[in-house]
Amino acid sequence: MKLTQQGFTLIELITVIVLLGILSAFAVSRFPSSQSYSTTVIKNQLIASARLAQQTAMSRASVSSSGQTQLQVTGDSDNWYLNITSGPVSYSAQVDRGGEQVRYGTNMLASCSALTASATASASTPLVLTFNGDGNRVPAIALRICVGTPSSTADIELCISPSGYAYEGTCLP
Repeated sequence: MKLTQQGFTLIELITVIVLLGILSAFAVSRFPSSQSYSTTVIKNQLIASARLAQQTAMSRASVSSSGQTQLQVTGDSDNWYLNITSGPVSYSAQVDRGGEQVRYGTNMLASCSALTASATASASTPLVLTFNGDGNRVPAIALRICVGTPSSTADIELCISPSGYAYEGTCLP
C-alpha cells in the first residue's frame, strides 16, 4: 500500500507568503491618507451648509421682513464653525479642522493660494455668504472657494453661483 502525502511543500508556502507581502505593500499605498479624508469632509459640509442656507432663505422669504439668510464660516485652531442665521432661526455645524485651510474670492483665474484665507490662525476674516428670498447670492456674483492644506497643490474647488447653487468644481463664467 502506497501512502500519499497531502499538503503544500515548504517552498510553495514561502512563495505564497512572499507574494502576499508584495501585494499588501502595494495595496496599503492605495489607501487615502487621513488628510484627504478631512478635506473631503470639510468640502461636503461647506456644500451642504450653503445649500441649506439657500433653502432656508427661500422657505423663510414670506416670513422674514428682509428675507435674507447668512452662512458664516469661522474657525479656530481645532474646528471649523458653520453658522446659518435667518432672523431668529439659526443652525450650527462644527467640523474638525484637520490642518485644512479655506480660501475664497471672486477671481476665477487666480490660483487657490492667491485667494483670501478664511479664519485661519493668523487671519480672522470669516467667510460670509448671504442669500435673498429667491435663493440668489447677494451680491449676485460667483464665489470660488478652495479647501486644502496650506502647502497643497491639489486643492478642492467649490463654487457658489450667482443663483446660489453650491457645487464642487470650477465656477463657470
